Amino acid sequence: MDKKEVLGKFQRLGKVLMTPVLILPIAGILVGLGSAFTNAALIKAVPWLGSIVPSMFFSLCKVAGNVVMNNIPALFAICVAYGFAKSEKATAALCGFIGYMTMNTVMGTFLTVLGTIDPKNLATGQSSILGIVTLDTGVIGGLLVGALVAWIHNRWYKIELPPVLSIFNGTRFIPAATIVFCSLCGIVMSFIFPPIQSVLSALSDFILGSGALGSFVYGAAERLLLPFGLHHFVYLPFMFTSLGGTATIDGNLVTGAANIYSAIVSSPSADFDIDISRFVMNGKVIFAMFGLTGAALAFYHTALPQNKKKVAALMIAAVIPCFFTGITEPLEYSFLFVAPILFVVHALMAGLAYALAFLLNFNVAGSTAFGGPFLSLIFNGIMGASKGSNWQVILILGPIYFAAYYFLFKFLIIHRNLRTPGREVEEQEPDSAEVSPTGDIAEMIPRIIEAVGGPDNIDSADACFTRLRLVLEDPSLIQEDEVFTKKLGANGVIRVSGGIQIVYGNKASLYATQMRETLGME
Repeated sequence: MDKKEVLGKFQRLGKVLMTPVLILPIAGILVGLGSAFTNAALIKAVPWLGSIVPSMFFSLCKVAGNVVMNNIPALFAICVAYGFAKSEKATAALCGFIGYMTMNTVMGTFLTVLGTIDPKNLATGQSSILGIVTLDTGVIGGLLVGALVAWIHNRWYKIELPPVLSIFNGTRFIPAATIVFCSLCGIVMSFIFPPIQSVLSALSDFILGSGALGSFVYGAAERLLLPFGLHHFVYLPFMFTSLGGTATIDGNLVTGAANIYSAIVSSPSADFDIDISRFVMNGKVIFAMFGLTGAALAFYHTALPQNKKKVAALMIAAVIPCFFTGITEPLEYSFLFVAPILFVVHALMAGLAYALAFLLNFNVAGSTAFGGPFLSLIFNGIMGASKGSNWQVILILGPIYFAAYYFLFKFLIIHRNLRTPGREVEEQEPDSAEVSPTGDIAEMIPRIIEAVGGPDNIDSADACFTRLRLVLEDPSLIQEDEVFTKKLGANGVIRVSGGIQIVYGNKASLYATQMRETLGME
């Protein structure tokens, strides 16, 4: 496998990992809601919240949300197996869960017999996972099992066995093979993972000790890698492995910044820790709610007079998900392709936001795992003031960032004559025979298929938040970018190794579904 193929695999993995991450917002909201309204200080101020009905309701919200938050590795195993399976994906997903449970059961039993694990006195790096006492491999274990199951599945899901074993032909062979291979994986992990835990702990200490500079690099790199679809690899390891820290909260050992932050929110006594908060995107609260809103206003004020109404509608639609949920891509993609310099400036400003949040001890999570910036500011910031959220920092940094983005973007747009929204050069109207970019998706799909080389050139069609992701046999058959942006309604095009990513905003998933149906894909 050459370098381009490896990059393509990583890009696909980034897309697959978004599936479990997208489950986290509702779980984060439930945990935040439940924890906020069962907080002792709030109950003292509003006594009726301590009565049986509201107390039970909000307690159930919290435990329901923690079902997801506490089992992210299992979800990763399922989603990776599903995402990389070529066909019969339901079987692969089921085997992802079976494999994850098998690995943990075998590893835990093996180490307990050897005396490495004492179920009554668990050491650092050991945990009870879905009732199984074992090593806590975090999402690394989930990713490993998911990849192993995908390999098993793709290799043998069409297997033909001798007549005496024919009952196990095809996909019925996969669960048996999964149990065997994941049992071996559990034994191997029993020997190699403890040293890995030590390395991660040492690296975690280094990262946690890097202070404001580390926070700047963390925030800037996460944004700069967005166009390549690799930004997930900046924050996911910190959020869900010991790179993001290890802490004991209310007597329970918790690993990963997202898990620790959630445990702090749920705890009646634990206070926020900036060394944890910086890895759950505290800086995003600043630039997503205020910075990019200022940028949107700059785009409106620098648009040509005849285009202002159109730009206003576009910016309002893009700012709403950015401000409330932290989904910044619709707004970022409005200028990423036409003015890359603005995106670089934005990435640097994002890194600065993380550094300032660290220096000012701003402990409000901005990740979608906690409902996004707006809800997190309410439930984890304002309602978590007693835990040291220091949410008041946003009252100062928010307006500063709004103004900084507005004036800096406006200056660069005017002085460099950037073709940001509303400043485009007049273009000829498309031929009447062409399909309008705003036309029906079903009518658009055949034209997109033709533009990427025809149905035989498409291996797979998927989507993330805003991009239709196509894996192609021969990327050289792709037509010019202008075909997609001028005739097929795309906001932009990203050519990647082995395929293309076409930006269609919030309708990207609809394009992917329609394309799979048109091509007869699963």
